[in-house]
Amino acid sequence: MRRITRFGILSIALVSLTLGALARQGQRPSALALSAPFAGATISDWKGKVQVSQPGQPPVAPVRGETLAPGSLLDTSGGKVLLQLADGSQILVRAHTRLMVQQPTPTDRGYFQLFLGRIRAWITKRTGGAPPFELGTPSAVIAVRGTQFEVKVNKHQETQVDVIEGLVEVISKHTGASVLVGAGSSTRVTMNSAPEVPRPIAGMRPGVGNFGEAPAASRAAQAPGSARQVARPRGGPD
Repeated sequence: MRRITRFGILSIALVSLTLGALARQGQRPSALALSAPFAGATISDWKGKVQVSQPGQPPVAPVRGETLAPGSLLDTSGGKVLLQLADGSQILVRAHTRLMVQQPTPTDRGYFQLFLGRIRAWITKRTGGAPPFELGTPSAVIAVRGTQFEVKVNKHQETQVDVIEGLVEVISKHTGASVLVGAGSSTRVTMNSAPEVPRPIAGMRPGVGNFGEAPAASRAAQAPGSARQVARPRGGPD
């Protein structure tokens, strides 16, 4: 009986230790996921004068492959940065732009805040119950589920959205009104107004559709000898 009892106690102890180890292993990925950036935003490539300010750190030059934590701030004066997200989406941050990376929350689902300047985005299509990709500006929220578009914020904090492919919802932060903008159309949102009725891009900014860039930029940028240089795919320079 004593042997049986001892065996039972040892068995229980071993099972407890095993379950504890498995539980710790199971918790480890979720803990990392909570502290990691929202979707693995990394600097795929960059060119020109660019500064990155990680949370609590002074501005420094970017590093290719660097992961941007929530709260990181990008300032491009005479340069540009190509960001790569874990789902394959890409964000091209153009010159003279100020952009912040942020962690989406239930009340603010935006992945980025564009304070000033211009970006171009290629967002991978999201299906099922996946939340849309959202970008915030001082005057608007831009929500998409997979498309190609460009956003510009001027010094008056007006937001302009040009849609190249797909469909984009543009929502006024101050009135709550929204419009759906289809491919080849554009809308503008000021600080205290609803989004304008979408109009053809050609009528507002001729030639905006010919960006001369494509998602293949990041793949080309991985070629040897391309460090610190944004690759230029078919179509030539912007």
